[in-house]
Amino acid sequence: MIRLLLKPGRDESVRRRHPWLFSGAIASAEGDGSDGLAEVADAAGRVLAHGAYSPGSQIVARLWTFDGRLPGDELFRERFHAARRLREEVLPPETTGYRAVNSEGDACPGVLLDVYGETAVLELLTEGIEAWGAALESAAREAFAPGELIVKRSGGERDRARSRPSPRPSPGGRGGLEEGRRAPFLENGLRFVADVGAGQKTGFFLDQRENRSRLRALARGRGVLNLFSYSGAFSIAALAGGAVRAVDVDSSAAALELAREHRAANGFAAEDRDFVEADVFEDVRRRAAAGERWDVVVCDPPAFAKKRADVDRAARGYKDVNRVAMGLVAPGGWLLTCSCSGLVDPDLFQKIVFAASLDAGVPFSISARQGAGADHPVSLDCPEGEYLKGFWLRRA
Repeated sequence: MIRLLLKPGRDESVRRRHPWLFSGAIASAEGDGSDGLAEVADAAGRVLAHGAYSPGSQIVARLWTFDGRLPGDELFRERFHAARRLREEVLPPETTGYRAVNSEGDACPGVLLDVYGETAVLELLTEGIEAWGAALESAAREAFAPGELIVKRSGGERDRARSRPSPRPSPGGRGGLEEGRRAPFLENGLRFVADVGAGQKTGFFLDQRENRSRLRALARGRGVLNLFSYSGAFSIAALAGGAVRAVDVDSSAAALELAREHRAANGFAAEDRDFVEADVFEDVRRRAAAGERWDVVVCDPPAFAKKRADVDRAARGYKDVNRVAMGLVAPGGWLLTCSCSGLVDPDLFQKIVFAASLDAGVPFSISARQGAGADHPVSLDCPEGEYLKGFWLRRA
């Protein structure tokens, strides 16, 4: 265990139970931290917290306890069982795909666990958490009893700020990971598969379930343009709600092929014209130039800001794509615009969308704000965990 001594006056966030300890707050360190465990003490030597040590990260420790208790097997089991009980209370019926452990939101900073039917994917998000992998895997098996557990160790690469490859699998994972490996599951009775081998995140965007449900409720008789569509889940929800047409636009041929599979699995036609492989920024401009109008436009791009230095560039990107997308919405139509960049807070995102509306010369009102579902809890001690912003905009 490494002992991290804080600089004078740099202990306030720890005393407020914020789980992120930044390297700039550290005055000195004793020990090597090879077991991934860190003890945090104030300038006077009083122990304040314990957590996972990640020397290569700007966030040098993710803090798990503030009461002197050491993280370990018993604590992991306790936290995972508490997470399971929450999901038993909040998941909608006919839903077997969900976020089972949501990092800071479940007092397990640095850990994600997603369940897709009989398959669970455990992602270890920091170098320190990777050192606890065997114990966390055991806790996940006990609490959730998946038929198969896949472990992704992405923390070391992320902490060292390297260009991020696809998360590498645990060598002990059953069968390893391979391209095209799928895990079937249900969401509100609709059939999906997660690409757990090579897909984005752990294989599917579970955090958009509530927005898909809202789209399903208002899609009847409407045409839907789904930008940055990935595997087309928004389109499936729209078609299930009675949409007359849904078009998926994405730069990934593999994602669009999965979107076709989703339509077939749910009994919907999959016409070639409804799957467009293109740079989305170029595609929306082409559509705008052609004078297209859609009843509903969904704009759910990937995160544009991975670090604070990216925020200005991300704001320009969000404004640009929203400005053009707004012009594609028919009068009386809807735009769902989203940002999953945690560094772009809701206030900033609303200002960006407002500026886009001014530039587009198209009036909109905010009908609803919708983030991730209740299986993505956010800790009051760490509001940064509320990363997903979704604005439902109605065109006048």
